[in-house]
Amino acid sequence: MNYVESDVICDVAYVPMRDGTRVAYASYRPKVGRHPTIFTYNCYNAGALPFEQAKPLLDAGYAVLGANWPATGCSEGVVDHWFPNRVVGAYGAEVIEWIAEQPWSDGGVGMVGNSYSGSSQLWVAAERPPHLKAIVPTAIVDGFETMGYMGGMLQPYLATWEAYTQNMHPTGKEWRISHGDSECAKVRGSARQIVKNQYFDVMQVHKFKDAWWDSVDVTRAELVGQISVPTMIIGAWQDEDGGAAREGARIFSRLVPNLQQKRLLLTNGDHRTGCFWRGYPFIVDEQIKFLDRWVKGIRNGIENEPAVKVFWEVSAADGDPKKAAAGWTTSHATWPEPAVRRRPYFLTADGGLSIEQASSSPKEGVRSYLYPTGVELTGSDKQFALVPYTYGVLNYRTEPLAEDMNLLGNPEITLFLSIDNGDDVDVAITLKDVSPDGVVLFLQSGLHRVSFQEIDEAQTNSEEVLHTFSRSEKLRPEEIYEVRMSLLSPFAHVLRKGHSLELTIGAPNPIPHHLMASIPAGSPCINRIQHSETHSSRITLPILPGAIAQAPAPAIGTLLNQPSRKESKFIAGGLQSINPHEF
Repeated sequence: MNYVESDVICDVAYVPMRDGTRVAYASYRPKVGRHPTIFTYNCYNAGALPFEQAKPLLDAGYAVLGANWPATGCSEGVVDHWFPNRVVGAYGAEVIEWIAEQPWSDGGVGMVGNSYSGSSQLWVAAERPPHLKAIVPTAIVDGFETMGYMGGMLQPYLATWEAYTQNMHPTGKEWRISHGDSECAKVRGSARQIVKNQYFDVMQVHKFKDAWWDSVDVTRAELVGQISVPTMIIGAWQDEDGGAAREGARIFSRLVPNLQQKRLLLTNGDHRTGCFWRGYPFIVDEQIKFLDRWVKGIRNGIENEPAVKVFWEVSAADGDPKKAAAGWTTSHATWPEPAVRRRPYFLTADGGLSIEQASSSPKEGVRSYLYPTGVELTGSDKQFALVPYTYGVLNYRTEPLAEDMNLLGNPEITLFLSIDNGDDVDVAITLKDVSPDGVVLFLQSGLHRVSFQEIDEAQTNSEEVLHTFSRSEKLRPEEIYEVRMSLLSPFAHVLRKGHSLELTIGAPNPIPHHLMASIPAGSPCINRIQHSETHSSRITLPILPGAIAQAPAPAIGTLLNQPSRKESKFIAGGLQSINPHEF
């Protein structure tokens, strides 16, 4: 079908909950017949869903309903904060059962949505409403270490997010009033809609991963282990909102163990990559195919496909995700891919990344850098073009590769680090691909606050080093600390023959670019990295043996959220490389 707005019925009204609370919704459906329904649910303006967003799903044969979480938009409710939680899940489950009772519904309901519209699906599905048939959560980022305190560092942009959300509500209110809602103006700002605590304020109170964070953590087996409907999780490696691919993979592994129909789709890209309305077209096609099978009941064969699909080198012409195409696709029975071999590359005192452990000069020794002066800005090509302050970073680079190297997964980084002043320090890692002609391409970032030393050994695995984040231990100057960390998310990338891998150690960026930013901990100091057999600083790479690039390299500037710059030569950085003629 190719619906226009006059072809469908639009309802703008409220769903009554059992406790008397009313949830604001907007729905679209064909004028005749009973239809499967897709439900999207968030704290923004899902209750003011425009026809343009509903149209792709209408054309695919679904009715569409958007609703706001309690106490957001024009929905009633008294809540502690806006973070998705059990209350959001319980109300969403009631909405689903209400949908199933409507005369225009055939009783089947699925959910789609990106970001908070994604995490809300997990809370709803954990309630096990009988008429929910499938969920497709994308870009899920709501954990302590995957969003709020990435690497243990508070992300101040969340205050911006809160203001952004508040500013969206009046827009939704105006849209609903223009579509006949006479109640919204009475709800907004009344005792029927109360948020007791500001979200950013609550986050700042809970500076450690405590019981509050556990109560809102969607990756817990106690929560996702309750989900029994077919589930397709989608994440992008370079999601600027945090560790979406990392969190999505974690959820995938912790879903009900005997849940047969679970899927994980992973790709390079940004926060909106998997968004049904603004994401990659081939990802949208995957979502429709999944929904058709489990909500409509169409036997299209997706149930026989491998559980994990990876899209490599997705390039978007003109930066438009709607023009995106994958270089190639691989399928995997599970995640992480069992065939991946993890190989250490040692950081050396002469700025190398080598398969040989440092045991003699010049590879053995100590390198130092001035903290926190060296920052790599990765938010855009213009920012990435600003080369970090040379003496505030340490760069390490492999020799040009003799053959293609496929990386699939999350590297583990081990640094032996000391400081000469203060009681804490933050480590920011940037991993890059350097071509023979000097094009430096961003691959992934890593963040870790070193005072969070305690590792959650029970949850740590080959894919991620998980810290407890339950307590911090102040550092002592001159003492050498072993720092183990993962990057913000895993990734898939081919380092082509003749290219080099470069790792940069520096400080976190204090200025928000896109969303991520954190104020560096500790005092100005000189940090030292050890390179020896005893203290073997290294990165352990996830290498897919025998794999090669299956398409030409994408054009520069077409990989979303992967900025690049041109460099004429390798500069190792650090205080050892100071040129006296510069002063």
